[in-house]
Amino acid sequence: MLKLLTVAAMCYCMALPAQALDLHGLPPNALALWVAPVESTQVSLAYRDDVAVSPASTMKLLTSWVALERLGPDFTWKTDLVSDAPVVDGVLQGDLYWVGQGDPHFYSSKLSELLNGLRQRGIKKIAGRLLLDDSAYSRISSAEGFGSDEGESFMAPPAAYLTNLNVVWLRFFADASGVRAVMDPPLAGVELEQHLTLGGSGDCRDVRTHFAQQLQGERIVLRGQLPASCDGASTYFQPLPADRFAVAVFSGLWQRMGGDGPAMVGQGHAPADARSLARVVSDPLARILPDINKFSSNPMVRSLYLTLGRTTPMSGDTVNDAELAVRQTLAAHHLSDEGLVLENGSGLSRREKISARLLGEVLRTAARGPYASELLASLPVAGETGTMKKRLVDEGARLRMKTGTLDDVTALAGYWQAPDGRRLVVVALVQCARAARYKPALDAVVRDVIQQYSAGTI
Repeated sequence: MLKLLTVAAMCYCMALPAQALDLHGLPPNALALWVAPVESTQVSLAYRDDVAVSPASTMKLLTSWVALERLGPDFTWKTDLVSDAPVVDGVLQGDLYWVGQGDPHFYSSKLSELLNGLRQRGIKKIAGRLLLDDSAYSRISSAEGFGSDEGESFMAPPAAYLTNLNVVWLRFFADASGVRAVMDPPLAGVELEQHLTLGGSGDCRDVRTHFAQQLQGERIVLRGQLPASCDGASTYFQPLPADRFAVAVFSGLWQRMGGDGPAMVGQGHAPADARSLARVVSDPLARILPDINKFSSNPMVRSLYLTLGRTTPMSGDTVNDAELAVRQTLAAHHLSDEGLVLENGSGLSRREKISARLLGEVLRTAARGPYASELLASLPVAGETGTMKKRLVDEGARLRMKTGTLDDVTALAGYWQAPDGRRLVVVALVQCARAARYKPALDAVVRDVIQQYSAGTI
């Protein structure tokens, strides 16, 4: 297998030093690479950079940048409980509508705050129905081709009322009285059947290795033996579809507050004359982006992508309008969208494609723009945070990169800062069968690029 390729053979229309690129065992047709300084119009290295490939989760960088450009770092989402029914002696006499805007960061704590607003208004009972209003989106974007991953938390689809990223936490307590698990948040109508004993030894770095779980209808069955070291351990999973999950969390929290009702649940659009009984506002976008990019949250970024369509209505189709927003933003910055294929803006896609050149130019444009610090702060730090915590550890805080992983993709894209303050954009995308085995090679390529740039050889 060819291991060394000269820059002269791999670059387009550029006079570059005759420096060799070591592929570290990567198949020559698997890597797409683009490397360029932020403070220059030059390109330092380019290899198959114009080939549109699957970027996996590095696509989140494009969505994040467009969101900052179009929405601004202070953008927030609102969630309302509204009704057109009167309140008499603490009883809401009609239906209550849950009207969300697709807040990517809507956790159970926010829902508790929302329900507390009902209680502060004096409402103790909901006599009518709880109706979920999904009118924020005309439709949601797809993520086709992942049937074998159905039920995994990263597959949770976006929804106007997406709550807790559609996952419940199981928290375990192992002490002298035995072993027990509790659900957080509580899910009304979902039974937790436990067959857990205290015993065994060893660490509990991953509590899932000590028990098995089954979902039987709306009953969660746990079986296993947990050592004492599992006291306080936790894990999460996705037990229900988004609409049923949201209702179960709503009812569970409402009951815990001493609330009564609702009589029934369903879906429906709020009447035009409905008034807001309670409202919560999300954290600003700049505070949400780190959760999206450091931990590569697919449900969160898919919600963000649809927000681009919701806030820029052009065709009336939320998904189409989100794509139009992305392409218009690229055009506004004189960046060609040639080869770009979008499905949901997250990289959780068998269809999405982008060239290393375009992704690199987006990162360079972002680094020169007014929201450079917000995007940079959202990226995992090598050896320290998120999905980069155990990768390229020796580079430390000077290297901030978004990772991407699919069955046939492993990718890195982000920035390296030299001691003298110069910044370098690095995009390295690997697409081939069983790509995960090439992560060490990919890391080695990125390390080489940094060393060569530091030495002035590229």
